[in-house]
Amino acid sequence: NLTVGRASASGVANKVRGVCAGGRAAPVQKNEIDFITIPSAGNATDFGDLTSAKRGLGTAASPTRGLFSGEGDSPNSAQIDYITIMTTGNSADFGDLTVGRGFMGGTSSSTRGLFAGGAPGPSNVIDYVTIATLGNATDFGNLTVARTLSGGASNNIKATFSGGSTPSYSNVIDYITISSTGNATDYGDLITANTGASGSNGHGGLQ
Repeated sequence: NLTVGRASASGVANKVRGVCAGGRAAPVQKNEIDFITIPSAGNATDFGDLTSAKRGLGTAASPTRGLFSGEGDSPNSAQIDYITIMTTGNSADFGDLTVGRGFMGGTSSSTRGLFAGGAPGPSNVIDYVTIATLGNATDFGNLTVARTLSGGASNNIKATFSGGSTPSYSNVIDYITISSTGNATDYGDLITANTGASGSNGHGGLQ
């Protein structure tokens, strides 16, 4: 079990730990950060708190750091929080997104974090950050279709953003080359239009 029941929480991981942050236990936004040790079983442990209570965060991680960006409810914050995954303690301010928004698709390589789409809008914006540094996000390019709640995935070279809401459900899969910048390219379609489909072939950018 998590330490606090909630919906719309957001997660990051490396090969050892999984971390869950924020969310909503209606009608209250939550600031709790929990962690688990992936090879074991058992209840989550308190890690610390986000800089503020929020949900619908875009996430990215290196093997060392985890990032939680934006805010899904009005006012849509641009703030990016970060943690050091193998420690405990409250998150700290990393910088800001180019546009305040929430419910983004998030993914990463071992060096870059990417946040795509989101609400309000829906948005087509793709931002990127260098995870090992601090600072504001930079514009990467645009999705082929503006949407919220897309799912992010990567193999440390390419990233995909799949599905989402336009506000109708989308079957679009876009891809980008993480180390470059530019607009996303159409990759293909999901079998079924949906929201929030995500995954990766590694934790924290590790293949």
